[in-house]
Amino acid sequence: ILINDILDLTKVEAGKLELVAVDFDVRQVMEDAIDSAASRSLAKGLEICSYMNPETRTMVNGDPDRLRQILLNLLSNAIKFTKEGQVYMLIEEEEE
Repeated sequence: ILINDILDLTKVEAGKLELVAVDFDVRQVMEDAIDSAASRSLAKGLEICSYMNPETRTMVNGDPDRLRQILLNLLSNAIKFTKEGQVYMLIEEEEE
């Protein structure tokens, strides 16, 4: 993951990062990110909690791989800097 992050950062700085726009399920991407971070969390004795309002629309259009990468980076940092307790992920739909 670190190598991909570095390569992506290089692409961003060069203005060559290409985003895709596909329909995907935000809840599934969130769950995938949590599943990927779960072992690190458990190793530190931390619990990962997540919440997404059931009324929030989950099908969106965007780049699911970039969102997954962002969520994983946020979770990794939260796990790294949390000494005890929980890491909580909340996904809300922004009101227009």
